Amino acid sequence: MSEKPTPRIDAYEFILENIDSVPHLEALILFWNSRPVGWAAEEMSSRLYVARDQADAIVRDLVRIQLVQQIAATPAKFSYHSRSPEQDDMMHRVDEAYRRDLVRISTMVHSKASSPVREFARAFRLRKDRDS
Repeated sequence: MSEKPTPRIDAYEFILENIDSVPHLEALILFWNSRPVGWAAEEMSSRLYVARDQADAIVRDLVRIQLVQQIAATPAKFSYHSRSPEQDDMMHRVDEAYRRDLVRISTMVHSKASSPVREFARAFRLRKDRDS
C-alpha cells in the first residue's frame, strides 16, 4: 500500500492563509533569503522601514506560525525555521511568486480582512476541525 502524497499548496494560497501584511511577507522572504543568518528585531525594523514595535510584532507572528525561530544570541536574533523539505519548497515558490508578481500579491494581501477578523475565523475553523 503506498502513502497518499501530500497535496502541494499554491504559493498564493499559502500567502492568503498565513501572511497578515506586506511587511510580514517581506520579513519572511528576508529570513528565507538570508538563512541561516539571524536578525535582531531592530535590524529587521530598519530593513523593512517599520517602527521597532511593529518589527517585534511581525517577528512574534512569524514565530507563532513556526516559520521563524529564535536563535541563541544577545540581543535576541531570529532566523528562518526549516521544518520540512515541503515547507522549504513552498518558501522557494513564495519567494519566486513575490519577485514575479509583486503588485498582485501586495494587492491581494492588502485586500484581506483585518488580522483580528482572521483570528476570529481561525478559532471557528480549529473548533470545527476538532469537532469532526
